[in-house]
Amino acid sequence: MNLNIDTNDLDSLYSEIECRQLIMPSNQKTYSLPIHNGSGNIERQLLRVGMEMNWFQAQTNEPLSLRCNVRYPHLELFYPLSGDGFWATNGKEFSLAANTSNFLFAQNTKIYSELTPKEKVVMMELRIDLRHFKQLIAENKHLFEQSFFCQQIFNPSYIHRLIEQIKNCPYTGMLKQLYIEGKALELLTLHLNGIELEEKKKKAATKLNESDIHALYHAKEILNNCWRYPPSILALSKKIGLNDYKLKYGFKELFGTTVFGYVRNLRMLEARNILEQGKANVSETALMVGYQNLSHFATLFRKTFGYNPSEILKK
Repeated sequence: MNLNIDTNDLDSLYSEIECRQLIMPSNQKTYSLPIHNGSGNIERQLLRVGMEMNWFQAQTNEPLSLRCNVRYPHLELFYPLSGDGFWATNGKEFSLAANTSNFLFAQNTKIYSELTPKEKVVMMELRIDLRHFKQLIAENKHLFEQSFFCQQIFNPSYIHRLIEQIKNCPYTGMLKQLYIEGKALELLTLHLNGIELEEKKKKAATKLNESDIHALYHAKEILNNCWRYPPSILALSKKIGLNDYKLKYGFKELFGTTVFGYVRNLRMLEARNILEQGKANVSETALMVGYQNLSHFATLFRKTFGYNPSEILKK
């Protein structure tokens, strides 16, 4: 199922996809999503003008994709507690996985996302219209002058605790409103501070020395041998004796691609080899190189080589 929306403010999401509103207290609304062959709903908590927190739940027996054209300055933090999928924009692709915090800014940007079928997706979303937070824009011009940026944090225990506290809020009425708004602002603060700290570490990072280069080539060798099930950035950095920042930025400087991009390229090369030799069909090939989602695999293959994997079989 495909959903296409064009948004100019926070309310646009609900009017564009024709959500059916079920409940309407003064500051909380629940919507039923128009999902064929499945079900879904959004619990929408209005915190203040230009800021809301949502709980999104959906489950479908077919791939669910969303194409969204974000026209206004939109800041969003979303945190999946369960489910799987991916999202992409501006030629960059990001995983949508449980216990991964995604912090992004978008303006005049098209975003595509796809959820894996038959898996229940539960996700918290903090959505902000930055036109109502002019001071925040003024103090972070370097972030909001671009059309898009994203920060992903994997398995952040401190953020997970905040999400659980919000989910299990012990209050009702106005106290609930104040409690959730406070936690939302704490989440926002943690991410903005994290970006600032990361930028300072980048500036403080020294140039690659001979030992660093040797370690990065070792990382490349490890990935060559285990690209089907690669280690995480943190695990890989421990194996080669570099911190995760130097691994990420040093790998790209030395090899011209990210660790994730290098692994993806290895998978695509192996997939093309399997298809060219006629060893398997497209679905079997996707599984052999580590992709459960056939649509995701086909999209990446097409981006890598410029044609669909099925075209090899036809030839």
